[in-house]
Amino acid sequence: MDPLHKIGAALQEVYKRRKYYFFTIFFSLTIFSLNPLSQNYSLLTTNFSLSLAWSLIIASPWTTSLYAFSILILLSLLAGIVLSLSIFLVKKQIKSGIGVGISGIVVGLLAPACPACAFGLLSILGLGSFLALLPFKGAELGIMGIILLVLSIYYLSNKITATVCPIRKK
Repeated sequence: MDPLHKIGAALQEVYKRRKYYFFTIFFSLTIFSLNPLSQNYSLLTTNFSLSLAWSLIIASPWTTSLYAFSILILLSLLAGIVLSLSIFLVKKQIKSGIGVGISGIVVGLLAPACPACAFGLLSILGLGSFLALLPFKGAELGIMGIILLVLSIYYLSNKITATVCPIRKK
């Protein structure tokens, strides 16, 4: 089965349950909302109000470039899909009796979830000036995040569509 058919089959299997549409939309909106809120963290900490937070989220399309906004939308949507696929896979593994420890569940949910978000940690780690050295001033990281999320979707799709033969007891 080629990669697109595997992804399609996995998405069909997951999204035939309506709650995963809700998960995807919820996670996508949450990730999308965190971007303008984190960029205006100092403003929010000094003058916090829900109306200010809402205004920052609503105004984000007009305060960023079309490229950055498009990448943010795509990353949010792909991350929402990855999180939904991860939740589905964990539930499937628990239901089928495959031994999964708590640490495995946490790593399974967080590791492929949003690799692009991990790049925001560069500034926390003191590597923010690294972005200035890149030829497109960090725009490459958005494309790299999209590629990593698509690879995560493919990886999760392989796990979701994998068929396992039952082990017979003697």
